[in-house]
Amino acid sequence: MKNIIISMVAKISKMDAEAKLLTAQVEAQSLMLSALLLTVGKNGGVEKMVESVNKAINSAMELSDDLLRSDAQMLLTQFNELLAIARLIENADAEVDLDSLTTPPL
Repeated sequence: MKNIIISMVAKISKMDAEAKLLTAQVEAQSLMLSALLLTVGKNGGVEKMVESVNKAINSAMELSDDLLRSDAQMLLTQFNELLAIARLIENADAEVDLDSLTTPPL
């Protein structure tokens, strides 16, 4: 997993700032899906998946120079933002408020 993270960070570091952010988002999503599949296959649970990805990214940051470290930090930030969104969705109401969707803003 650490080698995958390092190759992702190397790819991200070769791009300009806007492309880096988009690539970091995509790579974080890819990490989440990959880790989820690996963890579910091992019956380790979601927390174990998150811990595994965090450890791998932190490990890659420790082995990298400053430029790669900042890009790895961006990857970690995007991964954590995806987790926050997933937690919000998990805790959100099951029903959509149709009135709020059809009422024009004031």
